[in-house]
Amino acid sequence: MYDFNDQICKYVPTWFRDILEYQALCQSETEQFTALQNAIQAIANNFFFQTMDAQSIAQWEKVFSIIPNPQTETLDFRRARIINRISTRPPFTLGFLYQKLDQIIGPGQWQVEVDYPNYTLYIEASAADKNYWSELAVTLNTIKPAHIVYTSRPLLSTPIQMSETVHLSRLIYNYRLGSWGLGVLPFASEQDQGVIVTPTQRSIQQELLNQTASFVASDVASARLNGTISITSLSKTTDANIATITYTVLESQANPITQVELLDASGNVLETAGVYVPVTGSAVFKHTIPVTLGGTA
Repeated sequence: MYDFNDQICKYVPTWFRDILEYQALCQSETEQFTALQNAIQAIANNFFFQTMDAQSIAQWEKVFSIIPNPQTETLDFRRARIINRISTRPPFTLGFLYQKLDQIIGPGQWQVEVDYPNYTLYIEASAADKNYWSELAVTLNTIKPAHIVYTSRPLLSTPIQMSETVHLSRLIYNYRLGSWGLGVLPFASEQDQGVIVTPTQRSIQQELLNQTASFVASDVASARLNGTISITSLSKTTDANIATITYTVLESQANPITQVELLDASGNVLETAGVYVPVTGSAVFKHTIPVTLGGTA
């Protein structure tokens, strides 16, 4: 930010400051100098993609033949998209792909597996943001070799937190032998003595977390896509306190996928999530449900 003082009135001699005409003149000039200051700062901001305004970003979008949708795309996303496009230059290597995934999805938010014998590239990442997922697909189609098949593995992680509270109560008898008012009061009532185990004591043991994760995995019977398409061929595994549900979706079944649900055998919805996954060939969905201790904050 430039060090620019737009307060004109303080430079006027003191004997003129009480004159209304001079006050109005100073106010008008102050507004003009403020507009000039903002214009100078805007020019400086437009030298960098990270701070460009919407008008400058629109000019760069024309260069890359991008048709923006301001109603669904934020200015920050449009800036990030231009940075991604202008920095996508050969040579393209696996390390370059990792850099792009960090840039588009975020460090630590993705996993890559390359099946070299079958010429297949698997990318596992969150599928919640339509705009960034679409930009990832554009980037991959630009940098991957033509003989490599890209298969997305949308990742949905829904943690379950468990906690325990133990209350102590004392039993109070309302009647004595020889004095019995039938139906007036209950024979005995409980009197709360307070909490003796709080969630912060982390009383739940690892074995209960593991068993809960196993139950969660066994309780899932099917997945449903876009509210209508049922997938019953599921792979269900547990690793300690983490339940994992995996299934494959073909392009002919649903494209794009905008909603995924997990159901039990009775058709009750156990989990639902809004996503955006354009399917090319096939996509492998992975739901991870970690069962952890809660109430420790």
